[in-house]
Parts: sequence; C-alpha cells; structure tokens
Amino acid sequence: MSASAAPPVPLVVERAQAEKLVDEVLRQVVNAKDEAALAKAETGALLDQSKTIQRLNGRNDAEVVRSEPWVDYLIPTEREQPGYPRSFVAQFRSMGKHDLAQRAAGLYYFVQEEAGGPWKAAAKSWAPDKPAPQPMPGPADERLYGNWGFGAFSVRDAPVAVPARDEAGAAVLSPTAAKDREVCGHYAEYLSFTAPDGEPKSEHFVAGKLTSDVVTAYNAEAKVKGWEGLRFRFAFKVSGVDLPVLRLADGKALVTCTFTQTARTDSKPGGNWDFSVGGTGETHLANNHAAILLGGAPNARWRQTTIRRSVTATFEVPAQGPSDVVGCNCLNPPVLTADGTPK
Repeated sequence: MSASAAPPVPLVVERAQAEKLVDEVLRQVVNAKDEAALAKAETGALLDQSKTIQRLNGRNDAEVVRSEPWVDYLIPTEREQPGYPRSFVAQFRSMGKHDLAQRAAGLYYFVQEEAGGPWKAAAKSWAPDKPAPQPMPGPADERLYGNWGFGAFSVRDAPVAVPARDEAGAAVLSPTAAKDREVCGHYAEYLSFTAPDGEPKSEHFVAGKLTSDVVTAYNAEAKVKGWEGLRFRFAFKVSGVDLPVLRLADGKALVTCTFTQTARTDSKPGGNWDFSVGGTGETHLANNHAAILLGGAPNARWRQTTIRRSVTATFEVPAQGPSDVVGCNCLNPPVLTADGTPK
C-alpha cells in the first residue's frame, strides 16, 4: 500500500466524542455534591480548586464555562500520544464584553490516565490569540480575566501563533516536551523568595508583565505602608499532572504548568507585629476567601498565616533563548487552604 493510500492515524479521541465528554465532565463538576463526586470528573489543579470552592459554598466556574462557545478542539493522534496518559485541549471563548474576551482563548485540558479510564478535566488557562488594541484614553484596566474560581487571569498583549496541525487537522505535539516542561521548574524557582528580595531579571524569562512585573508586585508586599515589620515569603512548587505540550505554527511550544504557591506572612525576626487578612486595603495577593478559610472574627488580627494558592501559567517556549508567560493567574490565584496564629 502506498504512503498516500495509508489509512489515517486515529485520534486519541474523536471530535464528536470529545464534544460530548467535555459537556459531561463539566456537568458532573457543576452537580457534584461532595469531593468523591468531584474526583470522578477532575484531577490535578482543577480538583484542588473545586474542593475549596465546595467547602466555601462557592459557584464553580465550570457552570459558566459550560455556556461559553467551544470554538476548537486540539486533539493529537495516537501516533503523537502512544500509550497513556492521553490528553487533548478544548478551546472556548468568553462571551463577556471586556476587551480580553475578544482576543484570548480559554484552554481546558483533559486527560485520560489509562485505557478505558474516565476522561477528566485537569487544568484551565488562557492564551492571547489576537493582538491587543491600542489603549484608550483614561484609567487603564487591570486586564484581569474575570474572577471565576476565585482566580483572575491576565494575558500578555502579543498573541501567540496558532497551534500547529498535521495534514488531517490533528494537533501536533512538541517533540521536545520534556525539555519544554523545564520551564515549570524555572518559573517556580523564579517566584520563590522573601520579599522584597525577588530578582526581576532572569536568564530563563523575557521581561514583561507576567514575569518581571509579577516579581515586582510580590516585592511590593513588603513595601506597603504599615506593613514595614512584616515578612512575606513565597514558595512555589510544581504540582498537578503533566499536560500536553502543543507545538505552535512558528515552531515554539505552548506549555501550561500548575503550581502550589505557599505564602507565609509573619513578623520580621525580633518583631511582634500583627495584621489582618482580606477586607479593604489588600493587594492582589490577599483576598477575602483566605480570611474565610482562616476563620475568626471579621476583623481578626493574626501573628502569622500560611496560605496555599493554586497558580496556573501558560508559557511560550522557544527552541533557544528565554521563555515568556502568555497567561497566568499569578497575581490573584485561587486559595486552597489557610491557617494561622491569631493575635
């Protein structure tokens, strides 16, 4: 049989089946009454986030995403993903009226751990696929992508290239996925420091609003008036499951990583400070959900707190040179747990 007459290579899941399972998985998440039910539909970072949302009696953003238009499915062939786990990415677009809704695509990652096993949602991120418009006169917006799941995403201004596809339209994965995923560890190291000692410059990342500007924002925690006696320590750890690394049409790789951020706040050595969490006057790194999980009175004061958050970032990784972050909720990630010592 000639190469031109060879049968097509099967996809890891046919598109029609992918469309059905996406709706089914999100429906299960929305209707889940306990953590066991959530674990049947989600894994990795999304499962951790949903457990906390459930404990807080919050609205899971899967309920919102189900109603959004699903615009594409990036499904590799079995040749690209021999064996297990297998995965694909479903793209959706927000129906909101804000600027970013018109120029970025949502990326929902689904994985199947073993043959015959259930497909589960593992991560959700965003990547810009259209250029940013020229800024309008007046106050600049925060460029935050909603607040679903308690975590707002921001995306860079420049769009990424379209995902590469083979002749049959299947998604092409990066042939250097393991090397590409090293960006996850580099970013975790980059954002792990005691403020204000974070170093914005990095050999691994280009300067920008989701790289050097994030370090600057974390450092700013230690410079807030009235917090001079507090110590802010940030530790990032790569978590969740390995997600498919897509190859882009320009030869770069699109890598999404999930992290657990542990933020510890206490007095500087020799000090005896106390502080509040949540309410007014807080930066992006603190929010009322952490205060709820900590417990205590609405105006409680704390000697120390340890707050764990779920961070998701999507990177554009070139074959050579520094990478860039194209989408991240690193300035307002959803809270997972919080504990502390009250005053």
